[in-house]
Amino acid sequence: MKAPQTKPFEFGLWRVDPARGLISRPEGREQRLEPKLVDLLVLFAGSGGRVLSKDEIVEAVWEGRAIGDDTLAAAISRLRRALDDTADQRLIETVPKRGYRSTIATELPTGRLPAAPEAGPAQALALVEQGRRALVSPFSLPQARLSFEGAVRVAPGWAPAHQGLADALIALHFAGLGEGELRTAKAAASAAVGLDETSAPAWATLGLAILLSDRDFAAADAALRRAVGLDPNYAPAHRRRAFAFAAIGRFVEAEREVRRALELHPSSLDTRNDLLNVLIAARRYRHAAAEAAAMISLAPAASEAWNARGWALLLGGEPDLGVEALIKGLELWGADRARLAELRRIYDTGGLAAMGRATADLFVLQQMGFTRRLTDIAIQRALAGQPDEAFAALEAAAERDDPLLLMFPWLPFFDPLKTDPRYEPFLRRLRLVR
Repeated sequence: MKAPQTKPFEFGLWRVDPARGLISRPEGREQRLEPKLVDLLVLFAGSGGRVLSKDEIVEAVWEGRAIGDDTLAAAISRLRRALDDTADQRLIETVPKRGYRSTIATELPTGRLPAAPEAGPAQALALVEQGRRALVSPFSLPQARLSFEGAVRVAPGWAPAHQGLADALIALHFAGLGEGELRTAKAAASAAVGLDETSAPAWATLGLAILLSDRDFAAADAALRRAVGLDPNYAPAHRRRAFAFAAIGRFVEAEREVRRALELHPSSLDTRNDLLNVLIAARRYRHAAAEAAAMISLAPAASEAWNARGWALLLGGEPDLGVEALIKGLELWGADRARLAELRRIYDTGGLAAMGRATADLFVLQQMGFTRRLTDIAIQRALAGQPDEAFAALEAAAERDDPLLLMFPWLPFFDPLKTDPRYEPFLRRLRLVR
């Protein structure tokens, strides 16, 4: 089997870093790609502009597994969208009845990147590298877990293998794909710290694991502060401290930490999204709308930015502009044009409540590009004035231990439910951070 391409290369205006699953532009825009899209992009970049048949693409990227034409077409579409590939400026061209070809002439660098500086067996290093690449997308998180578990078996005394496993278990929990594994994540992170007490990443992972597993702010923050002390420039430690502060309603400290992370990595869309969540929870809607607009100017296809801007405008008293931004977010999430037009009509004729009901139904039917969380459905039901359905979704989300519910008391989306007699009993049943 051909060794995977890991050295960065240029593809048009984009710089591609396959090992990290990142593409970036000179002006600072940056976004992550799921592993299959990275493999597709590397294949096209190294094709020399020749037409690649569908069978050749499937053999190279899906290793010959049987997939439908719709799966391939959807992957090509997602890659084009990530690359800002349009009909007017086509980077990956469809050749009718033959396949696809790249319109960009690229010469891939030869050879692999040198091994990471962390000392560890070669097999474990390769498994950890594979796991880290798989962490960039919810679709590949199960593979990330398997890779890190393999690294732990190969090198049980190597801290990065245990830390990677903890990161994968936590990521699965956030994605709603893992249940009851937070204590395992905490144990893995504790093992990483025990094996290397000087590792800022290990302490940062342990802090988040403690927060999620034990709901103990003091213990979690002690680990996170240790991470920051070891490496003040380790941005994930600041992001995780921001989440911990937000979970107990300390939004001044949360904003300070997330802005520090943004200073360290100004092109990180994930960090910008964290900032939007903090500002909305703090009810600073004007600031949230402005930050969302800045994120959109940096990455126009960032659906989370459009969604955050929509809610900030809606909650800030500008419903018409807010609805347009929310609909744009739904479009980027994969809703079809006919359904979006119907949502606009419903809003024009029935108002916000009617649109909330229709959007919640859309989420329940999963007629989107990905699975929406139960909490998202609860938010739309609350907007729609459907408390029974909202509490049903919230109870189901609590049963799955949705991490977003750590911030439940502070989220403005659920204000319509506060006068309901079920609100306080539900709040008492939640495992909130103390």
